[in-house]
Amino acid sequence: MRVEIEILGSGTSAGVPMIGCDCWVCRSENPRNKRLRASVLFRVDGRVFLVDVTPDFRLQALRSGFSQVDAVLVTHSHADHVHGLDDLRAIYWGGGRKPIDLYGYPETVASIRATFAYIFDEDYEYKGIAKIDTHTFEHEPFTVAGIKVTPIPVVHGNMRVAGFRIGDAAYITDTNLVPESSIELLKGVKLLVLDALRRTPHPTHMSLPQALEVARAAAVSRVFFTHINHDIEHESINKTMPEFARLGYDMLRASVEEDGSVKVHEIEPSGLPPIIASR
Repeated sequence: MRVEIEILGSGTSAGVPMIGCDCWVCRSENPRNKRLRASVLFRVDGRVFLVDVTPDFRLQALRSGFSQVDAVLVTHSHADHVHGLDDLRAIYWGGGRKPIDLYGYPETVASIRATFAYIFDEDYEYKGIAKIDTHTFEHEPFTVAGIKVTPIPVVHGNMRVAGFRIGDAAYITDTNLVPESSIELLKGVKLLVLDALRRTPHPTHMSLPQALEVARAAAVSRVFFTHINHDIEHESINKTMPEFARLGYDMLRASVEEDGSVKVHEIEPSGLPPIIASR
């Protein structure tokens, strides 16, 4: 089974460049230092699974060119991961007004239903919204559109966050701890996209050295780091990385092919919104 991951956004909650920041990374003209909020697409057997719906979702979808979403997988309910939910209405309309399936931990789904109560209110009169069907999971793998999805539990401060494994590819964001039991769930993964906020320790995210340790413990073939802040400059940090590890960047596509090999589809970041394409 071929599984592709596209990084829609590789940035932290504030994005890069940050509002009001004049550091050298925020002023960089390198498009790989321009980072929308963290999200990915899984593409597998003609299905498209969106992981998280960031406040940048509209820009990400237009830039990537996708208009089909078979399901939404939600890692957790923080604003930078779900506050683009209203923009799913374009996907809903374009998909023949078929309700979009959304999967998350029970507490994640409850938070989303509270925050976006109007979407789930049967008596809400305005029709310009998406219809979303919510589903919950706990520890066991579940099936979405005929595809097996394995949740990878991780810790983010005082909350749990769901990573996701599909085939031999996996995505984990927003974590300061990947438990040993979750490392075991990652065994056999060839392609991993993993949280690495900055170079130094952080209370709710992994640092780059910590993320490298997790990737080595899981024995992955390739790892790309994401949810990156402005502490990390793409080119200079990449030069210090071991061969199997690289910084992710917006619009990167990588896949596990049917023969088990990992292929990186080098795409020059382009089509960036003018507001972040230059400063």
